[in-house]
Amino acid sequence: MLVKHMFRSLLFLFIFLCHSALIGAEHYGAIEIGGKGVKAYVIDIDANLTKMTYRNGLNTSPQSGISEHHLMNSSMIKQVTSDIVVLKNVLLNEQNVLEDHLFIIASSAINKIKNRPELETSIKNSTRLTLHFIDESEESRFAFYGSVPKDQWNKASMIDIGGGNTKVAWMGSNHTIDFFEVPLGTVSTTQNAHALDTNASFEQKCLRIINKELSSIKSFENKETLFASGGIFWATAYLKTNGHLDSFVPLEKADFEHLIALFSQEQRKECTEATAQCYLLGYYGAKNLVAGGLLAKETIEAMKFFNQKVYFVKDGAWVIGWLLTNTK
Repeated sequence: MLVKHMFRSLLFLFIFLCHSALIGAEHYGAIEIGGKGVKAYVIDIDANLTKMTYRNGLNTSPQSGISEHHLMNSSMIKQVTSDIVVLKNVLLNEQNVLEDHLFIIASSAINKIKNRPELETSIKNSTRLTLHFIDESEESRFAFYGSVPKDQWNKASMIDIGGGNTKVAWMGSNHTIDFFEVPLGTVSTTQNAHALDTNASFEQKCLRIINKELSSIKSFENKETLFASGGIFWATAYLKTNGHLDSFVPLEKADFEHLIALFSQEQRKECTEATAQCYLLGYYGAKNLVAGGLLAKETIEAMKFFNQKVYFVKDGAWVIGWLLTNTK
């Protein structure tokens, strides 16, 4: 009888602790303005667990509205603001995020525009929320903490390819995050290739631009594993698994080569079949996929990481690191 009573007491304590952990989790929403699009996330954070429960995006490509003089044109400012309003309503009304738990953050690619006040004012007037900006150093740190499992912090590096730039980060011997940036992303590589006035193929123009930037690649600390986040890694993993993504998807050089070869031939084709290939073609466009695939392959090769383990992180995002840092 005493044993039964103790069992019931322990069972009640277990249920109480689990319930308390669930009730104690904070429910946050984040809207990211990146080079490739505007994305919304819902992330639950408690003392022991961080879990992404919702992710969606509008593929507006803000980078394409930024001039060589680092000015975002007025039509893109209106489009980005409109996208944010749509996603804000989704987070508040469908995902039950409280307004004081909702944040709007511009990536390091957007941070570089010279008319930031115009974008800030437009968003503030339409949402009543403040737009937060981060630079390359902050984004690299947030991406590392938001993508690399804690037990791998000292053993792994992180690569994040966005629409406007690429960040590589790792934890140094002094337990701080070191990083370097390549000033190319999926969209900006596509734009720069289009701007080249040569008779070379699109792929050759991309390679010329990418290799020029990678020739001055900064040295970095060699690690055992590379965790990858960003749209092109998602696309490569999605194609490899036919849309059946695990939390961590191993990627090899051949996976990028397959994506590049496949979409190099799809640039003038319509695709309506219900396949991973058609989905990616409609969502990203063939040239962005080819440019991003080449950028990913060449950067990882320059880092000599294809001999190591490379994983796409399905729920990796720098906004997780931002929330962990700014909502304590």
